[in-house]
Amino acid sequence: MGDLAPQPVLLGPGEGGSQAVPGSVPAPADAGFDSAPDESPQASTDLDGALAELPSLLARATSGVEFIYEALDLVAARYGLRDLLVVVNRSKRAQIFRLRRTPLELGPGPVPSYLQAALSGRVGLYADPPVVGPLTAAAVTSLVELALRLDTLRHDASHDSLTGLLNRRSYELLLDQAVSRARRYGWPFALVLVDLDNFKVVNDRFGHVAGDAALRAVGVELRAALRGGDVAARLGGDEFALLVAGVDNVASLSPILGRLGRALERAVPETTVGFSVGVACFPSDTDDPEALMGLADGRLYAAKGAAR
Repeated sequence: MGDLAPQPVLLGPGEGGSQAVPGSVPAPADAGFDSAPDESPQASTDLDGALAELPSLLARATSGVEFIYEALDLVAARYGLRDLLVVVNRSKRAQIFRLRRTPLELGPGPVPSYLQAALSGRVGLYADPPVVGPLTAAAVTSLVELALRLDTLRHDASHDSLTGLLNRRSYELLLDQAVSRARRYGWPFALVLVDLDNFKVVNDRFGHVAGDAALRAVGVELRAALRGGDVAARLGGDEFALLVAGVDNVASLSPILGRLGRALERAVPETTVGFSVGVACFPSDTDDPEALMGLADGRLYAAKGAAR
């Protein structure tokens, strides 16, 4: 089957601004701005006010996507725009954000010129009517790109680069939050430490590239095995940790541990790799977070010793 022609990525309604339009457009090196050639004095005054507000919007936003839509709303209001799109380059692909998270639904009639320009994948700001000056368009587009880069940095700081799971620091923060919720609302949870047994065999027999691929597969399977609201993290090496909400005894974990076992078998098939688990429940085992971690760790190594 031949390759389908690439389509633009449109971010519309939903968490993270994602709108399902397949594929993406390779981003050209040049930038285009569907805008007024010069800014009128009134537009320039409005622009100065809008741009002055954008950095504070970025500082307050909890995500880059949140900032982008707030910025589009602000610019559209200042210029009295009917529609506004910004196209940015992410990993050599064009990504489109549209005012009010409006999906891109092209009717049977002619496509407006500003939409045609945006769909070309050229980086820039595209407005209807085209009254936004090029300096304004360039400034807004640059801030949008900065917001997305900050999102990437935030993600990288909180996630393990190999598996995409949360890292140790994020896990410890979420553990503290789980303890606070449990104390305030009486919501129990289980801390589960998972250690792969004989994982060195994978590296020795197949090489470190295969070992990394197996760890990435473990990350995928861990996410799939857990319920929504549960947490999976890689603490380092071949050691992982879970926070499982609403569990106050080990017996209640049996279905989840069963799924986890099958998931790990899929991740590292045809090897002698197994896994050991140490579980501690809050508050039934202890209501002290450090003691909880120590208890789970002790049970993990007792299980590893029994498996030898």
